[in-house]
Amino acid sequence: MRRPPDDEWWRGMVVYQIYLRSFQDTNGDGVGDLPGVLERLDYITSLGVDAVWLSPFYASPQEDFGYDVSDFRTVQPEMGTIEDFERLRDALHERGMKLFIDFIPDHTSDQHAWFRESRGNRENPKADWYVWADAAPDGTAPNNWISSFGGPAWTWDPRRAQFYFHPFLTCQPALNLQKPEVLEAMLEELDFWLRQGVDGVRLDAVQCITCDMDLRPNPRVSHKGSPILLGGGPDNPFARQLHLFDRDVPEALDIFKAMAELAGRYDPPKMLLGELSDVDSPVVCEKYTGRPDGLDATYDYDFVNTTPRVENWRSLLVRQRDVMPHGWNFNVFNNQDATRVLSNFGEWAVELGHQDAMAKLLNVLQMTLRGGVVIYQGQELALTQAEIPKEQIVDPWGLQLWPDFKGRDGCRTPMPWEHNAPHCGFTDTKPWLPVAEDHKERAADRQDADEASPLNFTRRFVAWRRTQPALQLGDVRFLDIPAPLLAFERFDDRTCLLVVLNFSAEPRRFGAGMALRALEAPGLAGALSGDGIDLPPLQAFIGQRLDARPPADD
Repeated sequence: MRRPPDDEWWRGMVVYQIYLRSFQDTNGDGVGDLPGVLERLDYITSLGVDAVWLSPFYASPQEDFGYDVSDFRTVQPEMGTIEDFERLRDALHERGMKLFIDFIPDHTSDQHAWFRESRGNRENPKADWYVWADAAPDGTAPNNWISSFGGPAWTWDPRRAQFYFHPFLTCQPALNLQKPEVLEAMLEELDFWLRQGVDGVRLDAVQCITCDMDLRPNPRVSHKGSPILLGGGPDNPFARQLHLFDRDVPEALDIFKAMAELAGRYDPPKMLLGELSDVDSPVVCEKYTGRPDGLDATYDYDFVNTTPRVENWRSLLVRQRDVMPHGWNFNVFNNQDATRVLSNFGEWAVELGHQDAMAKLLNVLQMTLRGGVVIYQGQELALTQAEIPKEQIVDPWGLQLWPDFKGRDGCRTPMPWEHNAPHCGFTDTKPWLPVAEDHKERAADRQDADEASPLNFTRRFVAWRRTQPALQLGDVRFLDIPAPLLAFERFDDRTCLLVVLNFSAEPRRFGAGMALRALEAPGLAGALSGDGIDLPPLQAFIGQRLDARPPADD
């Protein structure tokens, strides 16, 4: 076994995700940087989070804004220097916070030295470091695999007279990590940063860590029959295949085992958090994390991609509970690749003027579910998805699929710090993306001065959650009650808590039928009344059961 349970320091923690390009610019180029995080460290500390996760800051042509790495050991100049990284690492540790970094193990930029050598010819030392294949007999691609971005997952390279595989953009060729020499080289790049003192690593797109090297074609399904669609609009052809051979193949487990062995050499062990999408995430999470030689945890897009209906949320959450008895997941409601949660699930509440109330309620849900929590920058400010005019879109996905899918720029706009400052205090020059007009009134300085703001609510609730072991580490059981109420119990061997949330603009009553003591959770207005619970619109109740712990299943 790689680690004893008491080394699993990461379970139940709250992580604050920083998209560096949009957090704080300090050098006047309109792009956020590492010194900008250091400049805003008091703000981050005030949130009470356990860890900070940084988006990629490696050398990169920036065709996919850092997820196309050309040198893993060099800091992108516009992001700062290695010395800036070291100062930030030390400052976070001094304040008791862990540091997570983004790491992209399954592909590189086509400008990386490895790929430049690999594409030179078929005999060079790195000729098989990437996934290359001859054309089909009719001159077309080797098989029918499709990129997540909607086009073919193969690109012809005239220098080698072969196709190379790329699950994402054409500038992101897939590494052949089934070759031991390549895996060892990637582990050395990862270990460089582990030696730099990071505490954990968020591994990008782990479902694509490798593929079927026999290049078997994916089976076709009807458009409506596909269970998976990360994004790209209703007509994205990616959804017309079952991705059995280009994602989540059995050989992935050996790669994760090697990564886990590397992380386990450190004391305390480093944490490995895998991002999942385009797959049956609960099943894959259990497979990847419910084992001593796998990843520690995953986070996925299942909740992000479901419909804004409470009954669907419950079905999804119950299935996660049933399918993942040993796996561990981090709850993510939005990030740099997903529509902001208020626009995704709370648009009706925003239109009715209940933006703050819905934001707070969604935060309560996220922080009371089983698993860890990832708060994406601006989520604590109740930001909605920004509307970006077509002429200002820079996301390659949005440029390719507009107007069916407008891309990811709307969730990546600059952080609003000061409501009266140019560009809300993010930069003193033209920012790489515009600051959303409706974000200005939600700037951090305004919310900091308002005790009832979503920002101050988040601070208080994060602090309160830390006092509740059952919320951090306990199990979960969902109650079978009709929408728009959602209710579940969080319990360990000492305590059982009942959580009830009202996702309605009308007051509701829940007949609890159990002995309860209301807990003084900050900002919650649900109250015991007789033999039930009264819930105002968009409000919640948390109480402790006074009778025996519930059974583990319905």
